[in-house]
Amino acid sequence: MVKVTYLYHSGFMVELDNSILIFDYFKGNLPSSLKGKKLLMFFSHKHHDHFQLSALKWAEEMSKEAHFFVGNDIKLNGKYLERNGLCPAILKRIERMQGGAVYENKEEQLKVETLHSTDEGVAFVVTAGETSIYHAGDLNNWYWPEETKIGNEKMEKAYKKEIDKIAGRHFDLAFVPLDPRLKEGYGLGMDYFLEKVDADRVFPMHMWEEYDVIKRYKQTKTGRAFAERIEDVPHIPM
Repeated sequence: MVKVTYLYHSGFMVELDNSILIFDYFKGNLPSSLKGKKLLMFFSHKHHDHFQLSALKWAEEMSKEAHFFVGNDIKLNGKYLERNGLCPAILKRIERMQGGAVYENKEEQLKVETLHSTDEGVAFVVTAGETSIYHAGDLNNWYWPEETKIGNEKMEKAYKKEIDKIAGRHFDLAFVPLDPRLKEGYGLGMDYFLEKVDADRVFPMHMWEEYDVIKRYKQTKTGRAFAERIEDVPHIPM
């Protein structure tokens, strides 16, 4: 069984038979019980809309065996954790990962790989049992209207370089930015991902509550071609 719950912004919860995976929690309703499942939490980078210390506190209340995977730009130390009401022992269960890193625990059937972000931190490629997941974090083709042509060309090149590393791979779930702030360039990152990577279910994210951007994207050439795979992420009131 694979159940996906949208939390908010780029935050999603993936519930598998034996584990619960939570990606880039910003805010939203977290479960009140783990039902005996192992908790894995992923934070791609330090931006406030992708990482909140409150999620670590919640995780510690839920499970003293929770395992955390964080982009290496997230700086955590014992004194900082103590000041914020967390036991420094949690550091033993935190894996700080830079782009291109690999963590593997064959006994738990867990493999976590990372790509370099085009902004901060990393994107996650996770294999948990038989389920494969891609979570982009802020890895995207950030085509800003106010940026120079050269700047946007460098961004495009950097983005394609990272996505090409997973070209042809299959994912059961993929979480990919579709940011309306980019104006006419909002779908460039999604376009290239869909064209290069095989994903059964694709969840747009980082939409800043402008959820109609999904419908708009599905009317584009690439969006129409992959419309059946693109999920309509609902707005969940806070």
